[in-house]
Amino acid sequence: MKVIINSWFLGFILSLSFPSFAQVKKDTTQRVNVLKKKIESEFDIKNYKSDPHDRLIFEINHTGFLGLSNDVKQMHERCIGFNFAFMFDKPFGRSNFSFGYGLGLLSHNFHSNADFIYSRDTLTNAQLTSLRPFNRPFTLNRFGQKFLEVPLEIRFRTKTDRQFKIHAGIKLGYVVNDFRSIKDNDGKIRVYDIKNINKLRYGVNFRIGYEQFCLTACYYLSEVFTDKGPQGITPYTIGISIIPY
Repeated sequence: MKVIINSWFLGFILSLSFPSFAQVKKDTTQRVNVLKKKIESEFDIKNYKSDPHDRLIFEINHTGFLGLSNDVKQMHERCIGFNFAFMFDKPFGRSNFSFGYGLGLLSHNFHSNADFIYSRDTLTNAQLTSLRPFNRPFTLNRFGQKFLEVPLEIRFRTKTDRQFKIHAGIKLGYVVNDFRSIKDNDGKIRVYDIKNINKLRYGVNFRIGYEQFCLTACYYLSEVFTDKGPQGITPYTIGISIIPY
């Protein structure tokens, strides 16, 4: 009788300490269903929430000027520039779109046969700048500028593992450095702070690509010179973007 009582008491204690097999199976099933629902929601396009992307941008560009006179010839194969931008990316909820803004630095290089000629206006005594072809042999004639820019973009990205993307927006900038490098029979010189340069830059920017690689183009609406220099000359860039992060 004592053995029976002890066995019943031990079974009662065990039943309190450990849930039944049916209860364990029920709890396991509920946890699996919750986990499955969570995983499905993460890959559900309707519930997809975009994460920030495209925050570090490197560009290799062909750089040049539009609106040059017929006697000024650009050396396109030498006109290579670089652009770097650090961007913040703010997704618009669960949509494919986001807003990008940040800070960039562009190196714009213009190789040509153009000589920068200064003259004096006899009426206003203002110093004028004009572009004329070099009248002597040379091996290097580079006009370089560096812009500090603020890009503002509306961005579209597909909701796929491999993202197709389109960025479009504007750039607002300021020329922080400009110079000419000349190499001829007399040697090599570099001249800074070219006169009558328009320091303000603004234009439209476009980028299209897949994953980390994009084609990019920018056309500046602002002119290279002020009203005391050649009129109608505007910069542009066309190149390839690499977006590692």
